[in-house]
Amino acid sequence: MHDFPSDLINLFIVCLELFFVCIDVFRFIKFQKQLPTKKETLRYLGFGLLRVTLFLLAVALASLVLSLIPYFYYWVGRNKELIEAIRPELNSDGPLFIFAASIFLFLFPLSVILAAILVIKKIRIALSLVFPMIAIFGASFLLMITFVFNDFKYYKNPLADTKVSESFKPLNLPLLKEGMAKEEVLNLLGDPIQISKDKNSFYYAEEGGYGEYWYFWLSLDFEGNSLSLINKEWAYED
Repeated sequence: MHDFPSDLINLFIVCLELFFVCIDVFRFIKFQKQLPTKKETLRYLGFGLLRVTLFLLAVALASLVLSLIPYFYYWVGRNKELIEAIRPELNSDGPLFIFAASIFLFLFPLSVILAAILVIKKIRIALSLVFPMIAIFGASFLLMITFVFNDFKYYKNPLADTKVSESFKPLNLPLLKEGMAKEEVLNLLGDPIQISKDKNSFYYAEEGGYGEYWYFWLSLDFEGNSLSLINKEWAYED
């Protein structure tokens, strides 16, 4: 579930891209009917190339700004204690690295193609390449932003898509150790969501979301009354 309407934002931007592409195509067809000279055609296509290129850059910048809004919202309101207890890697600057890498991956092919165009000086080829790039690179960038949007919520609540009992105490997980008695475990972590029939396995956390999400898995195995095995991991459901 997305706390921000990122899918709708991305759909709007993609539709806006296609709208401008259609406008440029119809303008060019209308312009060609006026039987322009070669010089006029090259000038028209040059301005068209510049206009489309600037629009591509604007799309990249707009997507970046829109994605930073929920990032800072969740970063400021993040549950530091819970993150440090069960998922300390969330304290890294991973999303910022993703932003930087995405900008590079988005702009690098564009700059290479535009550089090649300047060398060969073929404006017609330029437009034939730039128009498809709007769909290819723009859509890829927006899909990546959607993915990052979805992961922001875990800063505020790492267990957002994890099913646990109401009495579960995740902040005590670092204190959990093999050899503890069942009574100690229950006092430490609270009630599990399920206990095996032989009462030798306690299930504390499992997947509880829908769509694509991260969830925490925690199950404890006992030998007699002693905790013998702690099974815990983060898994991705797609």
